[in-house]
Amino acid sequence: MTTAASPLALLALLATLAACTKPPEPDPVPVYDPNVDVTPGWNEKEPDTCHAGDYAHLMGQPASILPSAGISREYRVIAPGSIVTQEYNSARIDISTDANGLIVRMSCG
Repeated sequence: MTTAASPLALLALLATLAACTKPPEPDPVPVYDPNVDVTPGWNEKEPDTCHAGDYAHLMGQPASILPSAGISREYRVIAPGSIVTQEYNSARIDISTDANGLIVRMSCG
């Protein structure tokens, strides 16, 4: 003779088993680096075509030194909140500044 398990006993067994499993691991939080251009596709297609890396020593300097910095390529200074055109120019250096006018990012664009 077989006895059928009561629904209450099955529920208690399932609750016990569920308590033994580990919760899923949370997704890692990405680390933000303001010096890395994360525009999808651009870095893979044309990495540093404007040679912005040649002027990396200007990072942290005031943007007012740019005219005397000897940059031989086309560049534009992008201040926070400024309006810029959206066309991509792989030979142009985009130089972003912070609210204090210090250079915080250089990329092609």
